Amino acid sequence: MNLPPTPTPETNHQWIDRAEDLPRLAAAIVAAPWVALDTESNSMFVYRERVCLLQLNAGGEVAVVDTLAIPREAISASLGPALAAAKRIWLHGGEYDVACMKRDFAIALANIYDTQQAASLLGYEATGYGAVVERLAGVRLNKSHTQYNWGTRPLDPEALRYAIDDVVHLPLVAETLVAEVAAADLDEEVAIANAAVMATPAHGGFDPAGFWRIKGVRDLSPKALPILHALYLWRDGKAQELDQPPGRLINNELLQALARNAPTSFPALKRLGVRSWFLNDLGEAVIEVVKRAVAQPGDLPERPRHREVDDGERRREVRLKDWRRDEAARRGVPLQVVLPAKALEHLKQHGLGELSIVPQLGEKRARVYGDKLRELCG
Repeated sequence: MNLPPTPTPETNHQWIDRAEDLPRLAAAIVAAPWVALDTESNSMFVYRERVCLLQLNAGGEVAVVDTLAIPREAISASLGPALAAAKRIWLHGGEYDVACMKRDFAIALANIYDTQQAASLLGYEATGYGAVVERLAGVRLNKSHTQYNWGTRPLDPEALRYAIDDVVHLPLVAETLVAEVAAADLDEEVAIANAAVMATPAHGGFDPAGFWRIKGVRDLSPKALPILHALYLWRDGKAQELDQPPGRLINNELLQALARNAPTSFPALKRLGVRSWFLNDLGEAVIEVVKRAVAQPGDLPERPRHREVDDGERRREVRLKDWRRDEAARRGVPLQVVLPAKALEHLKQHGLGELSIVPQLGEKRARVYGDKLRELCG
C-alpha cells in the first residue's frame, strides 16, 4: 500500500505540567477500559537521560504529562497506583518504556499488551510503529522527530503532534492485533512475550567493566587494554561534567584507535584524523590520560568469562534449531512461535528436566511439543 503522507488531525489533549492536575488523570486511567502509553526521553543529548514526556490515551482521553515540570515523587504517587490498577495498557516496543518508568518513577507497568510483540509473532515483516499503523490504520505518520531533543521547552508544535500520534493510533492497532492473535490461536504465546516485556529491568548506571563489551575489544593487545580502560573511565567522567552522552563525546571506534595508537603528542593525535574541535577541547586531557596509562597501567576489571560449551550441548543446539526451523516452516509461523530464544537457550544448556521451569515455554508449547523436546534433548 503506497500511501501519501497523511497529516495528523488536530487531537484534543490535555497538557499537564502541574502536580495538582495528576489526580484527575489518575482517575481517568483507572476508569478507562484501556490506556495507550508512550514515553519520550532525551538520551541523545544528556549524560543521564530522563523521561521528558509521558503520553497517555485513557479510553480516548489524551493527556501529555510534562515530566520535567512535575516532581518525580508526585508522578509516582499519583500515577503509580493508577497504572497498577489499569485494566489494560497498550504499548508498542515497550521494553524501553517499561525500563524508563521503573528507573525514573519507580512505576512497574502491569497488564500490558505490547503490539510490537503481537505483530512479530503474527509474522509481520515490518513491526515498527509507523509501519504497523500504516498497515492497519491506513495512516502514514510523520517520523521527522525521531531524533528530537525532548528536553526542549517549549516543544515544537510538530514534535508534540508526533508524540501524541504515538498514543492516538495505538488503540486501533491494538484492537486489530488482538483479533488477529485470537484468530491465529496465539493468545498464550503473546501473553508470554508480554510478561517478558513487563519484566524488563530498570536501566542501570555506569559500569566500569563495560569497556569489555565494546565491539572489537578482544582484538586489542595487552598493552592497549589498560589505555582503553583509562580512556573509558575518563570519557564517562568528562561526559558527566559536560552533561553529554559518552558516545557523543568520543565514540567507541575513536576510543579504540586512541588505545591502539597511544598518542602522546598533538601531532600523533592529528595523524588519527581527529577534528580540530577535539584537539582544542579534549586533546590535552586525552594525551595526559594516555601517558598515565602507559606509565602506570591500572588493574583491569575482571574479564567476563565465556561459559564452556561441550560437544553434547552443541549437538543439542543443532537438533533444536533444525527442528524449530522445520516446524516453523511447516506451520507457516515465525521461529519464536514454535520456541522462544530463551527457552531454546535453556534447553540447549540444561536439557529437558521439568517442562514447567523452561523460561517462556508455556503450557501450550509444553503440551504440543513436550514429547518432541524430550526426544531432542535426550
